Amino acid sequence: MILRTRKLPLIAAFGLAVLLAIPSSLVAAGPDGVVPGGNEQPTHQPDVANIGIDQNLGVQLPLDLVFRDESERPITLREAMQGKVTILVPVYFRCPDLCTRVLNGLVDGLRALPQDFTVGDKFNVVTISMDPKEHADLGSAKKKAYLAEYGRPNAEDGWRFITGKKEPVGELLKTVGYHYEYDKAFKEYKHPSGIIILTPDGKVSRYFFGIGYDDPVTVETGTALPKPTWNALRLSIVEASGGKIGSLADRLTLACSRFDHLKQGYALSIMVVVKLGGLLTMLLVGGWVALALRRERRHTATSSVVIAGNDTQNGPSNGLNGQPGVPA
Repeated sequence: MILRTRKLPLIAAFGLAVLLAIPSSLVAAGPDGVVPGGNEQPTHQPDVANIGIDQNLGVQLPLDLVFRDESERPITLREAMQGKVTILVPVYFRCPDLCTRVLNGLVDGLRALPQDFTVGDKFNVVTISMDPKEHADLGSAKKKAYLAEYGRPNAEDGWRFITGKKEPVGELLKTVGYHYEYDKAFKEYKHPSGIIILTPDGKVSRYFFGIGYDDPVTVETGTALPKPTWNALRLSIVEASGGKIGSLADRLTLACSRFDHLKQGYALSIMVVVKLGGLLTMLLVGGWVALALRRERRHTATSSVVIAGNDTQNGPSNGLNGQPGVPA
């Protein structure tokens, strides 16, 4: 009996050591070995370095890729563009935040454009979902909401909200340089924000990054990547059309400007101004020389006429004091 009593502290100490050696995750786990709750981080994180937009200016898009329109009918990119300058907007309709802000900023910028720059008239907009699981029900709902927000008539056929299978959507967005990844842990897409301006024949003309468009007068400064102005958006549409739309002033502005990628806008090109100034100077000097020569010719011709006239009035003379001579 005394022997048993002495062994109890040893047994208790051994049991405590075993408990301390068991991992805490197994202690907290249920009968199936799964730890409930906890603050563990997701095991999969998309590579941020792979998310962004490459500026593939001038690249030709595959216009015959087939997608789904707002009624679940097949539609090609060519049909959606209708041979017009097109703003391509990559988003996905169930996006919790960023895509909505991109679309809200775009519709505000479109509303700021003059009435002669209306969706469906001078240009089209194609909003495409990067999520192959999304279908026409989401696209049609988004379209209805944003057309109501836009508030201009006859824009329904010009602003498409299309969806599609993984392959055509991936091919299109890869072609324009738009890189995104699906985050399996959070079940959402990690993607950049921006829009792409396309020419009527489906070539990439211009990129705008970020969210929203500022008024040209109150544009923010000092930011790492300033917002483009709605005027820059308008000029990009004129530029993509090859000058077929827009005013003469727009075309002259583009002729004297270059696109500043850091400021996301059109800036006066010093080289172009110098060349135009030199050409104007040559024209002015040439015009002045031509005018001087013309005046000189007129003066010479007038002097010749006066001399000839005087000779005719005086006639031939061989006498004194201008008297006609008497023949012998």
